[in-house]
Amino acid sequence: MSVTAKAPSKKVPSKLIQDQLSGQSVIEQYNKPKILRFLNISDHSIYADSSVAVDEPLFQPSPVVVQFTNYEPLQTKDAILRLRNRDKVARRVKIIQPDSRLFQIIPNKGEKNPRDIHKQASSTVAPGMEVSFIIRFSPEAKVDVTFDLQVVTEREIFIVPIRAIGKRALIDFPDSLDFGNCPVKFRNEKVVMIRNLGEKSTKWTLKLPHPFEIDKSEGT
Repeated sequence: MSVTAKAPSKKVPSKLIQDQLSGQSVIEQYNKPKILRFLNISDHSIYADSSVAVDEPLFQPSPVVVQFTNYEPLQTKDAILRLRNRDKVARRVKIIQPDSRLFQIIPNKGEKNPRDIHKQASSTVAPGMEVSFIIRFSPEAKVDVTFDLQVVTEREIFIVPIRAIGKRALIDFPDSLDFGNCPVKFRNEKVVMIRNLGEKSTKWTLKLPHPFEIDKSEGT
């Protein structure tokens, strides 16, 4: 089962920068968890019926996307992933340990022994309750990293995306341009500055409707 990404909405530049810094722009790309495949629930539970719609996982992840920003190489960063049982009966859930040396899953129970990680990364959760895990990120460079975490319930395997954003471009541009009162058939000009407030270079393009014109429509 696939997930249709949301169409990007139009935003003024200041709102776009705000959403980029807060992580909202990444969250908006996902409307619900993507289910990879279904399992035979009868093989894992005596409760074969569920009150949760079949196109949604038994557990609701929070956040829907795990994000890492403002990190430096060789410095670990942690994020909390919570999984809430949406069913009316107790259900089991576990997270498959990533096959990447950059990420590690640790149950958020205060255990310190790394030998117990694989054993503890599964839980039986009462209806309406949640279990939490620590997602540990050990970056080796300040670059973008994408990984899809696999969560296994009694009925399906679904994905919780992990998105680590290293350096990024932040284009600053006025939210609006006011030319004031313009006489008919009189050319009026305004100087506009485009700034990159981020750490990463990027290309930009400007498109204007008639009768507006611009002396430079693209740049880096």
